[in-house]
Amino acid sequence: MKEQQVLSFYNEEEDFLDTMDDFLNYVFQNIRDYIDPQGKYRTFTLSNPQKKNQEKRIISGFFDSAYTGERGKIKDRKTNSVKFKVDHKDLFSKDFFFLIYVPKGTKYGFLIVQRKENHGVKLIFESAFNNFMRMKGVSNYSLILKQAPPRYFIQNFLENGRLKEFKLVENDLHEEFSEQKFDFGREERIFKVNKSRESHILKEVLIELYNSFDVEAEKIHFLDKGKFDEISFVLEYKGTTKTFYIRNKEKTRSNIDVSNQIDYVNGEPSMESMINVALEILKVA
Repeated sequence: MKEQQVLSFYNEEEDFLDTMDDFLNYVFQNIRDYIDPQGKYRTFTLSNPQKKNQEKRIISGFFDSAYTGERGKIKDRKTNSVKFKVDHKDLFSKDFFFLIYVPKGTKYGFLIVQRKENHGVKLIFESAFNNFMRMKGVSNYSLILKQAPPRYFIQNFLENGRLKEFKLVENDLHEEFSEQKFDFGREERIFKVNKSRESHILKEVLIELYNSFDVEAEKIHFLDKGKFDEISFVLEYKGTTKTFYIRNKEKTRSNIDVSNQIDYVNGEPSMESMINVALEILKVA
C-alpha cells in the first residue's frame, strides 16, 4: 500500500480478515495457474476450504501447490514394485499448512507457512491477492509480503551465534574504472573468520551496526575498511547458519524448525498442534 492502513478497518469500513477469507474462498474455487521463471507450469489453490476463527482473528488451512517438470516413480513400500510413473508433464503436488493472523488496530498482518522444498508461496500469493482486489474494483491498495523472523529467533543467533564470515558490498565503480567508463557491476569482498578473540570483537561491531544503522544513510561506515552500500554477516548457532543484513534486514530468512514441537498422528503433523505452534510464534513476533 502506498499509505499503510489499519487492516481491521481499511478502506474506511472493511476488515482485512474478511477480505482475506473471501480471497481464499475464491482461490479454492478458481485454481491459479502460471509459468515460473524456470519455465515450469505451476498451479496454486487450497486443498480444502479454509477455517476462520473470528475471535482469535486467524484463518488456517492447507495450500495446494503443484508443478511440472519432474520425472519419477511411485513405488510400493513393501515390494518396491512400481505403482505409478510420473511424467515430466504431470503435476507434482504438495499440501502445506498456513495460518493468517490479522490483529485489530495494526497496519500489519502475519502469514505463517509450512516450508516445502520447491513450493514457494510469496510471489504467487501476492500476485493472486492483488489481482483479486483489482477484480473487486479496488486498485488503490496492494499486498506486500516481507520476511519477519520472530525476535527471540533473531536474538538467539545474535547473542549466541558464532561469526563465520562477513561480506562488504559496494555498488559504486572504483574511480579508476569510472574514468575509463568500464562497468564491472558491484564489488563484493568476502572475509572468512577464524575462531579467535578478534572474531568475537568483530561480531560485536557488526551487531552494533545491525541494531543502530539508519537505513536512510547513504553509506555504511565499517572500521577502517571504508564505506559500503551493504554489509552482510553469517552466524552459526546450534549447527544452523543465518545471514543477516545491515541495510536490508528484510532479506534475513525467517525459516524456523519447529518439528520437535509438533504432535504427529500416523506420521503426519496434527492440525491443532500446528495452529498452536504458529500462535506461539506470533506471541514473540
